[in-house]
Amino acid sequence: MTPRLLALGLLLAGPAFAREKEVLSPDLSQPQARAEAQLNVLEGLVRSGMVEDALRVASQLRESGMDDPKLDLLQARAMHAAGMSAQAAEMLKTLTRHQPRDEAAWSELGVVLADTQDTAGAIVALERARRLDPEDPRVLNNLGYLEMASGDSKRAVTLLQAALVQEPSNIRTRNNLGFALARLERDSEALTAFLAAGSEADARYNMGVACEQRGDTASALTNYQAALAASENHGPARAAISRLLHTESP
Repeated sequence: MTPRLLALGLLLAGPAFAREKEVLSPDLSQPQARAEAQLNVLEGLVRSGMVEDALRVASQLRESGMDDPKLDLLQARAMHAAGMSAQAAEMLKTLTRHQPRDEAAWSELGVVLADTQDTAGAIVALERARRLDPEDPRVLNNLGYLEMASGDSKRAVTLLQAALVQEPSNIRTRNNLGFALARLERDSEALTAFLAAGSEADARYNMGVACEQRGDTASALTNYQAALAASENHGPARAAISRLLHTESP
């Protein structure tokens, strides 16, 4: 599922004391500045999860005659959040036809298609986004997740590792990497990835889930028990142990 790496501001050598520069407000009498301000408001609503307000504002902007690729993107995001995924996908497909080099549009289309179970279409869209921006960690993570879901865990590992080069602190990507490595039975590496994402209890629990997904219930049980040993209040691990022992009992 939007996020970009934050640019680091460099403090240049100079006087220890500096007065604040005057901050100039945009001249909203200028059409371009007014349009940018309106789109910024819309983006804020989408980011805040105020979906109904965002859809209403998007409709008002269209009625006022605004025609802007960013409006299409933001309205599609709001539609998707509101459960109107089919309409969002159509809007994004139209946008990518008119703006074929819009990386954000291809990325968003990939997310929407993935949520509508069109995995093949989502991979195609995300690959287009990756070609436009090979270092976008969100695209690399999403593409890696879909490749893993499609059965190509080896490629998933490559993509997820590339995502972590760009955004090392992303917990979701580290967990995805752990699951991809576990599917390749690279369990020590998988556990290391899970441990880098959270507590020992959560890492062991995720390792158990990964083992269970590949049919290794004995290793899954061992990891669930290790999770419970690390944190006796780990409810999911306790429930998983109970389920597996009940399933395997005569």
